[in-house]
Amino acid sequence: MAQRKTPAAFYRGGTSKGVLFQPEHLPQDPDERDRMLLHVLGSPDPYKRQLDGMGGGLSSLSKALWVERSQRNDADIDYTFAQIAVDAPVVDYSANCGNMSSAIAPFAVEENVFPVSDGDAVVRMFNTNTNICIHSHFRVEGGLAATEGDLEIPGVAGTGAPVRLEFMEPSRVTGRGLLPTGQAQEIIEVPGYGDVPVSIVDAASLAVFVPAETFGMNATELPEEIEARSEIMAAVEIIRREAAVRAGFAESVDDVPMAAPRFALVANPAPFTSLDGRTHETDSYDIAARMVSLGTIHRAVMVTAAMCLAAATKIPGSVPNRYASESGDGSVRLGNPSGVTVMDASLIERDGRLHAESTSVLRTCRRLMDGFVYHP
Repeated sequence: MAQRKTPAAFYRGGTSKGVLFQPEHLPQDPDERDRMLLHVLGSPDPYKRQLDGMGGGLSSLSKALWVERSQRNDADIDYTFAQIAVDAPVVDYSANCGNMSSAIAPFAVEENVFPVSDGDAVVRMFNTNTNICIHSHFRVEGGLAATEGDLEIPGVAGTGAPVRLEFMEPSRVTGRGLLPTGQAQEIIEVPGYGDVPVSIVDAASLAVFVPAETFGMNATELPEEIEARSEIMAAVEIIRREAAVRAGFAESVDDVPMAAPRFALVANPAPFTSLDGRTHETDSYDIAARMVSLGTIHRAVMVTAAMCLAAATKIPGSVPNRYASESGDGSVRLGNPSGVTVMDASLIERDGRLHAESTSVLRTCRRLMDGFVYHP
């Protein structure tokens, strides 16, 4: 059987990479589309390398998205994110990717989905996975998104032009507000570890936060050190699934998708060495975090989970609030395997409850290739 070719572009967005499409180039049947995306990324691959596709063997490098002009009054473009499992035939639509979100508006401009004039641009994006509107701020030069700049983000070599992402009213994943269970902190019983304190928060993504000390850690460990502890990774999955049910995100623990809710171990700041060999002192960041992505420890941060964590640090009585230091300017500096990532979150009190007004982050992105992807 001859291969088909489909127009596509390949982008780095933040610390992720993915294949971007326009929907008219994708199969209309959802099952056929998912089979195509699996082939394009090279999944499932029992060797976890995705050599036969565009994926890179990690969850952060196995992503697909499609972008179109929006019919909404509050958005210019709509986009859908698909997380492609590396070693399983799974295409997961349960969450958004904040890192790849930085590439969406540049793609829309460069593909003439939503052309804008040169200069400082603001493109309003609607993410269909989470029903959240995101404002993307970036510079356009000669009809293309600027790539040259001096912004360095942990996990990406070199520097680039900034893309500021502003998630508007981001507590929309569960429809239950910032604290979907109504509690800033609660207990989940985990075999072998007893009663574990957790905070379940909805801001840009649904996430559950747990003290790293529960597992005898301080959230400065290298990803491989945590992944090697199979009993900890199993406990993480028990907590993640139970949190999803409590938040109303899934009816049972068996129904919980792979990509959401997000999960992070958190702790007080402590000196650590990041993956690039740099040393980070205690006073250089506000909270230590190690995030779980599809059963592995993320090598940097998932942006939507990091935004949720930034918001959670400002919730009195929450697990992150207990461990976070004050940065002084309202931002939250997250210590992660690749360094320190700075996030912003604005919370307001309304009707006697806390609400997330917005969350934001700076990223860089770059178009790496365009043309056609080939698939059966």
